[in-house]
Amino acid sequence: MAKRTGNRGAPAGQEVKSRLVLNFPGFEQTDSVAQLGRLRYGAEQTGKIWGFEITQDDLLHEEGTHHTIAGFHARGGNWETDVRLVQFRWNDIVHAYEQDGFPGGFLKNLKKYFAFFADGTVRRYRKASWRYWAFTIYPLLLAALSFLIIFGLIWWLTGSLILNAAISLAATLFLCKWPGDKLYVPLTIADWGFARDMVNRENPEIEERFREFGRTVAAEITASKHDEIVIVGHSFGSLWAVAALSLALEKDPALLEGKSIRFLALGSSMLKIALAPAASHIRVHWQRLMAQPELFWHEIQTKDDLIAFYKSDPFEQAGITHPEADYKITRIRFSKGVAKQRYRAVRKSPYRTHRQYILYYDKRVSFDYMLRLFGPFSVKTLALDDDATGRIDKDGRLA
Repeated sequence: MAKRTGNRGAPAGQEVKSRLVLNFPGFEQTDSVAQLGRLRYGAEQTGKIWGFEITQDDLLHEEGTHHTIAGFHARGGNWETDVRLVQFRWNDIVHAYEQDGFPGGFLKNLKKYFAFFADGTVRRYRKASWRYWAFTIYPLLLAALSFLIIFGLIWWLTGSLILNAAISLAATLFLCKWPGDKLYVPLTIADWGFARDMVNRENPEIEERFREFGRTVAAEITASKHDEIVIVGHSFGSLWAVAALSLALEKDPALLEGKSIRFLALGSSMLKIALAPAASHIRVHWQRLMAQPELFWHEIQTKDDLIAFYKSDPFEQAGITHPEADYKITRIRFSKGVAKQRYRAVRKSPYRTHRQYILYYDKRVSFDYMLRLFGPFSVKTLALDDDATGRIDKDGRLA
């Protein structure tokens, strides 16, 4: 186990000497141990840019729960920050959706995908963010194009309408898997299947995991004596984080009193669910959070990301009016922080691009994720003051 170094002699300008991070990942099969490994690697890379070193304690697992706890210790030129990081996991639920048999599971999730069109949610996406709307209809357009090409070819060969339609549908379904895998079609449809179950509350595992996460969040916040508590929701992780904190607040309305709570929403999928008419429970959860004056919400969006609601005010779109919580929406470009060659590689995949929020950067940028988790500044300061990072010199000393 790494030695805890403490914070004696920290500079007067250091805001955060200890931090609790409650980290909720997005829709991927990676478990919490692997997530923490990726996080540590990212922190080590970030340390090279900002001039700090990172050490990690042994991982802690609690039997019967779905989270892993790690202690991290960052040491800069004249500052130190200790971090208790709780990494939540729901990769088992993701795995169940992604591994549902083909074509049966695919067709089941496809029906749930079409439900977002039927209830008017997709129309609301277009109003909120045309880029996300384009991402939503992408699988449908791809399938329609495949069907038309196959139909036209068979019609030219046979001239039989009924036989042609049947063969074209079967061939289109086949193409959704092969080579659809390369174009993320099964993954995308599985994601929509999960989303519909969250809207309709039809998967008891999701509901029970909400409750479990809520209990864990409540226990961690209650026990925390840290300078800052950061709740991170990446992509679908924002939904899990919002629901968990809301359920904790429902049981203990005074939970956040006297605490410095920051909610970091990265490539958030909140509107994906909240804009569905049947998702009133998610809107209630969200409204409860935004009624907390102790909470500061920082939303980070980027034009690079097709799988998020770029240039939208999520609170306005969801009908959350007069929030008591303070918030800021920051729009960035990954190219400002990622080296050119790596940026080109990242941009080849929309899912890899979507994950860049929670990865490391190659240059010093004010929106650095790892600096928010392990650095000496609060999330709120980094959100509101782009010049704050200029106080760290090339040797990692804090002025």
